[in-house]
This record gives sequence, structure tokens and C-alpha cells, in this order.
Amino acid sequence: MLSVFVETSCNRYNRDECEFCHVYEPLMADPVSEWHLTVEQARVMVEKIQRVEVLNTLAQQEINLTGGEASQNPDIVEICKVFQTVTPHVCLHTNLDILSETSKRWQRLLGIMELGGRVDITLYPTAWEKSQKHFLGALLEKQNNLIINVVYESLEHLKLQIDLLLDFFKEQEHVTQLLETYSTKVETLLSEYPNCDEKLFTTHFGDTEAFARKPELTVGLSLLPAFNIDDNGQRSMASMAFPRDQYLIGCPAARGSIDIMTIQQNGEMTPCCDVGNLKCKPAFGNLLMDSPEEIVEKMQGSMKVLASGIRKNHENQTTGKAGHLVEEGIPPYCN
Repeated sequence: MLSVFVETSCNRYNRDECEFCHVYEPLMADPVSEWHLTVEQARVMVEKIQRVEVLNTLAQQEINLTGGEASQNPDIVEICKVFQTVTPHVCLHTNLDILSETSKRWQRLLGIMELGGRVDITLYPTAWEKSQKHFLGALLEKQNNLIINVVYESLEHLKLQIDLLLDFFKEQEHVTQLLETYSTKVETLLSEYPNCDEKLFTTHFGDTEAFARKPELTVGLSLLPAFNIDDNGQRSMASMAFPRDQYLIGCPAARGSIDIMTIQQNGEMTPCCDVGNLKCKPAFGNLLMDSPEEIVEKMQGSMKVLASGIRKNHENQTTGKAGHLVEEGIPPYCN
């Protein structure tokens, strides 16, 4: 998948539930004049995506337009059209915190869906009754598939959000069956292992299905634990659902497989879902500034740097030096 940041601005940055927003710090360094990706920039990106095999392959899986709040880009519908010249699989991510159906943001989302693009959401309990619940219903009148991202800071918080969705989808039996499975598993952890670590949480959920599928409606559920990063680039566990375990991030790119390529508005690329605050130094090229040949060269060089840094991270974890930053610039929690 290609994840393209098309918008810096977000209407939720100043609200308490965004205290640990992982895109706020790196994106807000952008000047106001560059908050919106332009249609012309999208065209430049598309031309190079088509000429770089690894990017084109990822694009055929899906292109995700995100931000910030992607629907705040005034040209987002035209930008969607541009990316659809690469692949029909284009989706847009939104917080769906919208004031009314006359809102320009809602009209843009309607425009995306009319083009055949999918709109996915992140659930915000503080905005659920005020706006999200209504607009999710309106959204599902226009499309029959979506992914719901659930960002949670504790097991209790996760249970709360699943319960909101259970009530919303109570008429859709196949969706409630999926949600009830998650609800039961969380309840078990809360009663028996309230301070579980990430390993136990992952083992407990095992290969639990992430999608409820029927021709009339397919819903996917993506669980995303919240995190904060301190001034040294270390993940803080204070707000994590797994406070007793150091959270380590597996890096497919270091093992030779790029599953997600994130493209920032300035064209800079990194092979993970992060937008820049994990402080990973290897440069995978700039989709706006570099030629396709330069991008390929930088990718190949950075893959070698990643592999070297990850190897040293493994060594540090076994020699009592876990948390030390290696010279390759790979975050110490990446493995």
C-alpha cells in the first residue's frame, strides 16, 4: 500500500484526545502555504510511481490518502482522480467529525465516493454522538465497505469503542458477530489479565478475523494502540495499553520487504506507516524532487542501512545496551 499525506491541517489537533497524535509534530512544521497537496504535485507523484516498480506494485494494492484531515484539502476530489489513473483502489481516511451535511468537507467525501473511492474512518468516542454516528450512517448509504480504525489507550478504552460499534451495527448480524468476538476477548483480558503485556494481548487475539464480509456490507476493524514519543525519540508507555512491556516495532523493510510506503506532502518517503516522528534516518528518496533512477538508487542504499542498523539493535538488546541509538540512525525500538 502507498500512504500519501495530502493535508497537514486537522480539525482535531487541539483536542485532548489528540495529545498523542503521531503526525502532529512532523506535519505542523510545514508552512501554511504548503498545508495542502496540490493537484499538480499529485500528477508529479503519479508519473514517478508508474516508473518505479516497487511503488507501482504497492499502488496496485491500494493508495490511501491521509493527513492531517484529508477532507480539508480543497482539491481532494481532483487529487483522487489523479491517483485513480494509477489504480482503481484509492481510499481516503477521515475522522468524520463534520458539522453538517452542507459542510464542504462532507461534499468532498461524497465526491470521493461518487468516483468509486472508499472512505475509511477513525473512531473518536468524544465525537461519536455529536457527529460521527450520523455521518457513518450517511456514509454507508453511499458505500458498502469500509475500515474502522480504533485507537485505544487502555483495554477499558478499547471495550468502550467496541460497545459503541456494537450498538451502531446491531441490525447487521454478521458485523455484530465480529464485534462480539472482540468484546469477549477484551472482557476476558480485563477480568483475568488487566495489566497484560503486548505479547499476551497478541497471543490472546491470535488470528481473530479482522473483517465481517457480506455482499451488502463489508466492515474491517483495525486496532491501533496509542503511544507517545519523548524528546529522545523513545516510545513512552504511559498511555499504552501494554505499560509493562517495551513496545518493539517489527520492520519488514529491514528484512527486504516493503509493505507500506509512506509519502509525505514534501515528497519524502519512508517504508512504514509513520509520517516522520519515529526519527528513522535512512532516506528512501523524494517523489517530487528525485528522478525515478535516483529514487531506486536511494531505496537500495537505504535498505542496506536499515538491515545494518536493525542487526545492531538486536545485538544491543542482548548485550544490555537496549535503547542506544546506532550510527545508522535506526530507532532503538525497531527490530
